[in-house]
Amino acid sequence: MSAVSTESLNMVEEALVAQPSDQPEQVAKELFALVDLIDSNGGFRRALTDPSRPAEERAAMARRALTGQVSEQTLNLLVTAASARWSQERDLADALEQVAVSSVALAAERRGGLVALEETVNELLTFIKALEGSADAQSALADSKAPKEALKKLAVSLGGPATSSEGRLLLERISLATRGVSALKLAEDFVEIIVKRQNRWIARVTSASRLSDQQVAKLQASLTKTYGRDLKLDITLDPSVLGGLRVQVGDEIIDGTLSTRLADLGRALKAG
Repeated sequence: MSAVSTESLNMVEEALVAQPSDQPEQVAKELFALVDLIDSNGGFRRALTDPSRPAEERAAMARRALTGQVSEQTLNLLVTAASARWSQERDLADALEQVAVSSVALAAERRGGLVALEETVNELLTFIKALEGSADAQSALADSKAPKEALKKLAVSLGGPATSSEGRLLLERISLATRGVSALKLAEDFVEIIVKRQNRWIARVTSASRLSDQQVAKLQASLTKTYGRDLKLDITLDPSVLGGLRVQVGDEIIDGTLSTRLADLGRALKAG
């Protein structure tokens, strides 16, 4: 996906978080249905991605077409997507599919935080491992003539006996492989999306020396206040940082280590 489409994807992802739904799984189901609609209807897809049309016109078209057909949050996500710019027509549906997976992840977070996210990822990984070890299962899931319900049951069974509602939804979606992507590749893509979200729950802390229980508690409270949610601390000892802390949450890095400050000072002196 190009930089332009990636920026638009981020806009839709931000809209998902900014307008939380009481039923994120339902939003995900509706988004998956919209992906299928956009893929199958070339005229609608081109109208929503046509750069010659003003953004307001594309947004109004999306709202007219889907008002009353989906929930208000799903409609708002589509309107946001239609207002954005896409380098290729397919990028719109690709983005909505990714946001659908993110909505499933939100449902898991609401159910049980990081533990539930890990559970969902593990179910997908179990499916991937089972599929990689069975040529028959791969052939069965690639059979376009097979009944959809049979494909769904097969995928869920490959995900393990204790499949969560979130895992079941994703596995059933994967089983259909409606977009020219194999079930195996789609499962891998879904895992990557959730893992990126999962990382937002983990604060990776690097310290030169072992932190006391009191220091850990103070750091935990500070990060919880900063990010508005409880984060799991993953603390690594690294004497090379000399002193201070380096904290990474997702893509954001807070570096207060002495080694970094010394390096910055050295660069400043050279520049001077």
